[in-house]
Amino acid sequence: MLVNLKVRTCIVLVLLLFTGAMFISNGVAWMGLNSSNDKLEQINNAYSDQAVPLNRAYTVFLRARLLLSTSLMDMQQGKTEQATQQAKRSDGLMQDAFKMMDAFRKTPQLPGTEPLLQAVDAALKEYDSVLKRQSAALASMAIQDYLNLNDAASNVNTKFREAVDAYLGFIDKRTDELAAQAEVDHKISRTVTIALLAIALLLAVGCWVFISRTVLRPLHEASDHFEKISGGDFTGRIEVRSTNEIGQLFAAIKRMQESLTRTVASVRRGVDEINVGSREISAGNTDLSSRTEQQAASLEETAASMEQLASTVKQNADNARQANQLAASASDVAERGGSAVAEVVSTMQGISASSRKISEIVSVIDGIAFQTNILALNAAVEAARAGEQGKGFAVVAGEVRSLAQRSAQAAKEIKGLIEDSVSKVGAGSQQVERAGATMQEIVSSVKRVTDIMGEISAASEEQSSGIDQVNRAVSQMDEVTQQNAALVEEAAAAAGSLQEQAQRLAEAVAVFKINAGGVIDVPARQLAQQRSAPRVAASAPAPEAQAAAPAAPAPKASAEPEPAAAPKPAPAPRLAQPARAKPTANSGATAARPLRRPVVKTSDATDAKPLKPASAAARRAPPADDDWESF
Repeated sequence: MLVNLKVRTCIVLVLLLFTGAMFISNGVAWMGLNSSNDKLEQINNAYSDQAVPLNRAYTVFLRARLLLSTSLMDMQQGKTEQATQQAKRSDGLMQDAFKMMDAFRKTPQLPGTEPLLQAVDAALKEYDSVLKRQSAALASMAIQDYLNLNDAASNVNTKFREAVDAYLGFIDKRTDELAAQAEVDHKISRTVTIALLAIALLLAVGCWVFISRTVLRPLHEASDHFEKISGGDFTGRIEVRSTNEIGQLFAAIKRMQESLTRTVASVRRGVDEINVGSREISAGNTDLSSRTEQQAASLEETAASMEQLASTVKQNADNARQANQLAASASDVAERGGSAVAEVVSTMQGISASSRKISEIVSVIDGIAFQTNILALNAAVEAARAGEQGKGFAVVAGEVRSLAQRSAQAAKEIKGLIEDSVSKVGAGSQQVERAGATMQEIVSSVKRVTDIMGEISAASEEQSSGIDQVNRAVSQMDEVTQQNAALVEEAAAAAGSLQEQAQRLAEAVAVFKINAGGVIDVPARQLAQQRSAPRVAASAPAPEAQAAAPAAPAPKASAEPEPAAAPKPAPAPRLAQPARAKPTANSGATAARPLRRPVVKTSDATDAKPLKPASAAARRAPPADDDWESF
């Protein structure tokens, strides 16, 4: 049953299997990621929405208490207005702290935090009550009452801090539990994903084995059959084992092989009959050999013109050598320019080193500035504590002065380095100017090369005149070719006797569908090799009859025209080959050159196809045919 399963069905099943595996794998991964994301959001909310606001509220209460202490110090020093302002700022901070706590209570709380929140609220209320009593004591100038409440303030502060720590400790414990659960979910998702991947891999292997047996292996067998058929071997046995697309393919291959077998047999019979007509054409083409002698004379004139062209080319070569020398000179100038650029690079590297040192000094200055800030802060604290009797301020001021001197010294060093960098930049500019001068020398050298190229252009004009002479010689050869037209008509008459046989051959080959440029004469060449021995025996009388000619090349010309017309079906490819046969212009082979061109004009390609295997002399004909097309 699986053998007859359609290829389309196989592909759909494979796609469905892999799509299902992909959906299951992605679903498991999505569930794991969603669970982990929920736990991470709970952890993030616990810290950002609960722990942070609670710590800020505690910090604000500490600042409010510190401001009350500062207000007491100002009041003791007689700075009543400043003391009042500090007390008001303390009241404002306490209000801000309560707003923070209100926002904190509105955030979603973790389960089990309600008792801890109640303890925090109770401690906060006590803390607020004590601070408000201290603020009222300062407002009424009751310093002793304020001092009596300091112990109570410290106690409620400790109580509030403990309540906050208890709440934060519970959050930490809860977040650790959520993190552990997220890790467990991650491990489960990873295990399930690995298992699904293993299953998908097994499915892939199974699908590959199934497709290899049902699709790929039969396709390889079909490819082997195609290779045999393309090589001309129609004896292979083709078996149809299934009814699916693969079976239909094998059935079509079998029908094609049977059809080709019948067609090739018919073509062979037609080729044997066409050989007789090709011999008649070869007899008429022997007369064309005498006309090629005139073409040889024209070729001599062409050779003389080519000698003139050769001398002109030699002159161009001399000019090219001079241009090469100038190019070498320009290369030297370019090397000097490269050296100048290298010096510029070196200078820039020095500037870079100075810049790095400047960066280090600036870092020192930054450190000094930081220390100066710390000392200034200490001086302010000392002054605040001692009041007008701040002796420590003088010491701090001395340190500040020392640091200021170090900063000034560093600034001087920076200035010196900057000046050095400026001088190096100037040196770099000079090097760039030198490089520009060198490039100007290169430009002048290029101009000289241009002059030499002008001389080469003049020599090319002389070459053009030589080519004109070649064209005139070719025109003379064309006149001789026109005289050969009469013999072409005779060859066309002989080709008419082949029309009937060619028609039968065309009907036999009509079953094939080929491109316009298809080479259908390849099987004909194979048949020519198989039947070469009989044709040699049949064509022997023609060379014997021509042996009486006064010159040795005459027999060659008589034997070569037969195959000369054979390549007619593909004249375009032959046109690219004439240059290889031109040196034999004065040989007997050239006598057969005029044949191909006239035959192409007067008969169809199908008439010329069968002429290839005319005689054994066909092996010598291709060079002559190629030369004729070149003219």
